[in-house]
Amino acid sequence: MRILDPAAADTGGVPSDDAQLRTEPETARLQARIDQLAAHVQEMEQERASLRWMAGHDDLTGLANRRLFHTLAPELLGGDDHSAAVLILDLNGFKPINDTYGHDAGDEVLCVVARRIVACLGDPLVARFGGDEFAALPRAPHADVPETWWHEVAGSLSAAIAPPMNVLGHTLSVTASIGVVPAGRSCDLPELLRRADQAMFSAKRHANTTDKAGITWVVATETGDHTETYEPAAVAAPPPGPTASGPPVVYRPGDPVWVHRSGARRAGVVEGACEWAALVRYRGQNGPGTMVDTIPTNCLTVRAEADPYLDRNSSASM
Repeated sequence: MRILDPAAADTGGVPSDDAQLRTEPETARLQARIDQLAAHVQEMEQERASLRWMAGHDDLTGLANRRLFHTLAPELLGGDDHSAAVLILDLNGFKPINDTYGHDAGDEVLCVVARRIVACLGDPLVARFGGDEFAALPRAPHADVPETWWHEVAGSLSAAIAPPMNVLGHTLSVTASIGVVPAGRSCDLPELLRRADQAMFSAKRHANTTDKAGITWVVATETGDHTETYEPAAVAAPPPGPTASGPPVVYRPGDPVWVHRSGARRAGVVEGACEWAALVRYRGQNGPGTMVDTIPTNCLTVRAEADPYLDRNSSASM
């Protein structure tokens, strides 16, 4: 910003030598003050962006929290003709890990499980509701899937969670009880969550009564419940998942990225990030629209090419 000299008004817009000498120190002080205020405004904007991220995300796992899930889910449920489902997942045997190995180990188990859920389900909204309870809003891969599409997805999710994990020098594993409710044409999120919660407790009761060590899920439909149990011992090899390759890239709000999903590459912009995941606004598969989701950092790469729409909107919001 340029500071105008009031003394120039008496000389047709050109300050005299004496006036220039007299006002230069004052001009420098004012300019320094303006620079200081500009830096302060930038700092406040960064703090606001950080608070906005914290308000909608779990600070341990980086997933959406309950508040953000309730904000985003209704729009996703009524988005298009693709079938959707509401999922509630609760870990079994998590408390003994905390009691035996400490809360640091318990926190790491939660982070590993969160990564596995996101890596398995891909694009859908995934949240941590608190403690060892997670929620997700998976969607069918295409519009003409069979009504039982969720049985295969539930099995894949169970297989993703089951493999043992190395945590602080200990080999640990957890099981889970999963409740799934196909949404159909319903956009009543509280009712869908209530039914998914009931299905999850039904899965937990089934696991307790059958004394099976696997992961049990219940798909609740209008015609009744479908119950299955995944037993890790029946699988010869662990399911494919993200692998570490070198140190992780640290992403920051505003970073342009590529989102790699289902063999496709889509332009995106980071809105917030933690060590292993980022909230990214990115282009959808069809048309000019965008979507916002939590993406594992191993599914992101730095984008050098400009995207006029995404990058312009990102600059305007910062």
